[in-house]
Amino acid sequence: MRIFIDDGSTNIKVLWEHQGRTHTHVSPNSFRREWCATLGTGKAFNYIAGGERYSFDRISPDTLPTNHIEWQYSPLNAVAVHHALLTSGLMPQEAEIVVTLPLSEFYDEYAQVRTENIDRKKKSLRQAVELDKGKVFTISRVIVRPESIPAGIGLCDKLLPTHSVLIIDLGGTTLDIAMVAGQMSSISRIQGYPDLGISLVTDAVGQALRRTHMETSRYNMDQLIINRHDDVFMKNNINDPGAVEEVRQAIRQGIERLCDRGIEIIDRFKGYTHVTVAGGGAFLVADAIRDHVNLRNDRFYVADDPQLALVHGLLALG
Repeated sequence: MRIFIDDGSTNIKVLWEHQGRTHTHVSPNSFRREWCATLGTGKAFNYIAGGERYSFDRISPDTLPTNHIEWQYSPLNAVAVHHALLTSGLMPQEAEIVVTLPLSEFYDEYAQVRTENIDRKKKSLRQAVELDKGKVFTISRVIVRPESIPAGIGLCDKLLPTHSVLIIDLGGTTLDIAMVAGQMSSISRIQGYPDLGISLVTDAVGQALRRTHMETSRYNMDQLIINRHDDVFMKNNINDPGAVEEVRQAIRQGIERLCDRGIEIIDRFKGYTHVTVAGGGAFLVADAIRDHVNLRNDRFYVADDPQLALVHGLLALG
């Protein structure tokens, strides 16, 4: 079967079709070196890849960072993809996967395809991954697509060729922007920024927590960002109740920095008639971008489910 995968640095998003229905699954990237123990009926996911032992762990502060571009080609990336497949509900089987690369890795400075990076990505995802006391998927073929562009295909198809869409895809590590003509008739400009993503906010949360003598996983930090307006959640997940406002302030400042830097980059693009915002970071920056670009309301779009917009676009591309 063919499975579409957006293997982002924060989460792996999976989409597949079965009996006329579309199914999706989101798997967080929260892994550490060495294996973990089992307890009761709980299932441990212990892997071997690239000569290293890895395990899935939501809570350990020792979880490995994935907010760097080399993660795209690492054994840990292959482990994360297999883990997402194994937790999707699908039975281990032979599969063809369609994955993505950030624009800065997929294209060079002249907007030409980096075939060496694509080949490197394919080789990385076809490396051997073992699951302790279990079976993994057999990846028979890997197809690599650019990030961001597929996320806007639904909107582009509805527009005139004289229109142009600025597709803004903000993920955990990267900001990818593409300016595409209506009907996907041409790509005017593409630009990838590999060091600007939600991790900027996550890092600010980590610093604030350490000031309160608390260590936790990046997964839990991201949950604090998502649930920052929920008083009960914040108090239950921050050891010092008196530090809740300090952490909230760090989140606010991190989001402001992310918006400012993103808008500074968006200002380098001119002539677009529509904007669509996708990616896991869309919910943090969409309002600020909307106010700044000052387009008509019917020309500014935020994906219904920004985190899954790219995999739905990959499916539309086929």
